Amino acid sequence: MAQVKGIKIQTAGAWLSLVCGALSLVTGIYYAVAAGATNNFTATVLVCFLLGAVCALTYSLVPSDWGDILNLVAVVFLAVAILEFIVSSIATLADVLSGITMFGSTGGIEYIVITIGLGTVALVVEIVSCFMRRTK
Repeated sequence: MAQVKGIKIQTAGAWLSLVCGALSLVTGIYYAVAAGATNNFTATVLVCFLLGAVCALTYSLVPSDWGDILNLVAVVFLAVAILEFIVSSIATLADVLSGITMFGSTGGIEYIVITIGLGTVALVVEIVSCFMRRTK
């Protein structure tokens, strides 16, 4: 049983949710910096990544019965963030993949691939933690 600042995290499900929360926070910050630099920032994406992180961290760190639903809510927020990000990046993806600037591309595809990759990993980790117990 590990201690995180006085809070007992007892199972793999709680650890996975903690990892998801940290990864979602990192993804949200990376998205804000990278999308802001390319003028492709959407507040909905950032808010959903951050709310997903808050839900996942609260689920793993705050012991209460009402907090059990936060695991599923985090999955919803992360899914919305990823899908909204794909929708807001579709013009850039179309321009880069077609090789012509038709839709007003806002930059390269690197930050799009990294953000989708990090977000998807966080989403899969949180989905896996949904099938595990939070406490012993």
